[in-house]
Amino acid sequence: MTHQELLSQLENAKNNYILGLAALSLFTAEGSLGHLEKSEARFGSYTLSFGQVAALLRNELDRDIAVKEFLNMLLRALIKEAFELLKTYTADTAQNTSLKGEAWYQFARLIRNCLSHSFTFTFNPYDRKMLPVCWRERSIEIQMDGAPLALDFFGYVEAWELFRDFNEFAQNRLT
Repeated sequence: MTHQELLSQLENAKNNYILGLAALSLFTAEGSLGHLEKSEARFGSYTLSFGQVAALLRNELDRDIAVKEFLNMLLRALIKEAFELLKTYTADTAQNTSLKGEAWYQFARLIRNCLSHSFTFTFNPYDRKMLPVCWRERSIEIQMDGAPLALDFFGYVEAWELFRDFNEFAQNRLT
């Protein structure tokens, strides 16, 4: 992968996050449920009705759960994909020392691992030795081992800010 391809892939990850947020906005727009009830997706020999989505969004409790899980999926996709792109690119271009030297690297690595493990912190012996790790005003500490990721600790704002740090690093400190 070239540097330009890395930047393009990061832009794709960003756009997917924004498209997901736009979809949420559309889900709550007036008239959207009626539109969903009449709509479907066709691919190959399959047809999926969006009526089940409309029914899910009509029920307040179900809607809150579905929206939270959809947002979790967006958060997971943005951070995991961007982190893995940086990791692969820097390994392939012998720049991984630069990546690992970033102030946010260990924090991002542990968040990426948490997102990969059902939004639960799981620390191995290597992780435990380096804790606590900090990024901005956030600190991951040993007491968090086995705990779920709280969205008030690392949520949609923090994901966006961390992604911006990733992108700034890719644009300005990688070749």
